[in-house]
Amino acid sequence: MLLTIVVYGQAQDTIRVGHRFKQFENLEPGTVTDIVYNEYSGKLNGSLKTRTTEMVELNGKDYVKITHTWRSPNAQNSGRFEYYCEPYTLKPVQHIRYTDSRGKEAFRFTEQLISGLDSASENQQANFKLVLTEPTYNWEIDLETYALIPMSKGKKVVMSFYHPGSPTKPDFYTLEVTGTESIKLANGKTMECWVIFTDYHGTQPTKFWYTKAGQNFVKMEGEYKGMKIYKTRLY
Repeated sequence: MLLTIVVYGQAQDTIRVGHRFKQFENLEPGTVTDIVYNEYSGKLNGSLKTRTTEMVELNGKDYVKITHTWRSPNAQNSGRFEYYCEPYTLKPVQHIRYTDSRGKEAFRFTEQLISGLDSASENQQANFKLVLTEPTYNWEIDLETYALIPMSKGKKVVMSFYHPGSPTKPDFYTLEVTGTESIKLANGKTMECWVIFTDYHGTQPTKFWYTKAGQNFVKMEGEYKGMKIYKTRLY
């Protein structure tokens, strides 16, 4: 469902879970690699992340499976997750995260509830329950989700997001397409991009760059309490 609302004189589209994305074909299949790093007080920390998107069958139904794997010099900061959602809507179904620091954390999603996935063995979140007022999108696939929103200069959309297992409750966040920018990649090529801005309710001003052709993620730059945060796709 997509509703148009007016806030402070500016029209915004509220995209709710269940909305069929017209740009679903922008969900890029296959595997890409990003470098993810932060800078704080002159020190750099980072990891390599691979993101794989594919269509799979689960319990007799077709789903989108998105797998992220991140590797860091510090094993405690490495891990992966496997996420299943419905085609065309990205409606959450199942999320299983593996990290050295926390073990396996597995979740099941319905429209009214996020709960521990009872079919997952050794699930550290087996007793987790979060009652929902309405379903929410998954923060951990924000890069893939943003690729599907309609992009034009000045376009604003409002979407609800939640990080599975987090104590921070689901909430609506505003994304604004501020315009376009021509950026130079590390290989010397120039790419025309849409620029998206969000400030996460004033806590973390962040920009994302997506290709104008196909709306594929290129890079992200943000700041949180003095820490610079970067994500860059490797071409």
